[in-house]
Amino acid sequence: MSRLLIPRLSTGQASELLVNHARALEEGASPETLVRLDVSGTPNPTGGSPAPIEDIEHWRREIIDRIDGVDTRSRAGRDALGVALGQAIEEVIHPIPADAAHDGIWSYLSLAVFPDVVNRRWPGERKDGQFILPAEQWIGHQTTTRDRNYLKLSWRRWIILGEVMEEARPRLGENEFGAILEERTAVARNRRLVVAAARTIIQRGSKYPGGRTEFSRQLMKRIAERTGPLLLDIRSDEEILSVVDAEADACFRSVQYRGARRAVV
Repeated sequence: MSRLLIPRLSTGQASELLVNHARALEEGASPETLVRLDVSGTPNPTGGSPAPIEDIEHWRREIIDRIDGVDTRSRAGRDALGVALGQAIEEVIHPIPADAAHDGIWSYLSLAVFPDVVNRRWPGERKDGQFILPAEQWIGHQTTTRDRNYLKLSWRRWIILGEVMEEARPRLGENEFGAILEERTAVARNRRLVVAAARTIIQRGSKYPGGRTEFSRQLMKRIAERTGPLLLDIRSDEEILSVVDAEADACFRSVQYRGARRAVV
């Protein structure tokens, strides 16, 4: 665990490394050879000490050891990788929140320290005769309109929902995390509300027509509409859970109503 500042890549550095990685992979390079600990990022000069190369090397060894046995050939395996990765980043690197808010640290970790890890989940593909790596997941908001850096999302999901992740069987997947945390950003800002929603999705989602993923989408849409005018900070955990339960019940009633209408028609 550390409180060291993580080096940052500029937008130009990140874009150049992404192109270089794609070219190397297209030419047959092993993903492990993409690691570039010699890249000189720039640490934020405030709030802490910059991480020396020895610590960055330790981060890499420790995190690779933790996720090495995860099989990503199935959807469940890819979901498990994201959970294990987020937990490892928090426990090994333990990013300073103010530092973690800067997109450049995530492009540094993705492109310089863990490119082989990102490649396990988001390998490149050929489009219009050109082999490319997805910039949204490899870099994120620095070069795209979406804040979807794979390492950042994995870490963010863990620090918000880590306490409930182990309760889910099967584990919460990327689509469910997307509905809970990324698609409804106003809801995602209230951690107690998000945790209550996640627990409800875990407990009731398998019974919903369309499964847990569809339930998560419908529930979070209803919660966003219901809680918009509410001042949640003054409400107890029990009151927040009551709001979530009521919207979950409404989701099931809506499905039953639509089914009854189709039966009549």
